[in-house]
Amino acid sequence: MKFLKYLLIAVVVLVIGVPSLMAAGYYVRNKMAGPDGWAKDDALKALKAKMKDPDSTVIRSSYLVHKRKDSETMEIVVCGIVDGKNGFGAYTGGTRFVSVSADNEKLNTFDTYIVEMDEASMQDKEASRKGISLTSFEEVYWNGYCVDAQHPALAAKS
Repeated sequence: MKFLKYLLIAVVVLVIGVPSLMAAGYYVRNKMAGPDGWAKDDALKALKAKMKDPDSTVIRSSYLVHKRKDSETMEIVVCGIVDGKNGFGAYTGGTRFVSVSADNEKLNTFDTYIVEMDEASMQDKEASRKGISLTSFEEVYWNGYCVDAQHPALAAKS
């Protein structure tokens, strides 16, 4: 009889206690990460969905740009290089990405609404490397969101 009592307590602890601890851990981690962490997490999740081998996705050389949209909303931009394995199992060398999130302090909401990778044609990329022109991604996303005091805009040579 004593054994059944202890077994019942153990089952209750496992069924109720473990999920409760996991939920509490998730809540604490989520609060500690804050908007910057949420922006990075959302960017990685969205980029993985775009990759050929999602499990190999690696973000390199990323940085954050904070821009105030209005009195209530802070825009958090994650800019960097994402890399992943191709069909042959080798890393591709990476491509630029931009992820834009909005943190509304008054409404207590957070939303990631743009995640774009530089998927320009080889001809556009070659022209960009030579400094002749910028790719559409560079003009619209990189220069539009990733520019701050430490990170200057990209410019084509005239």
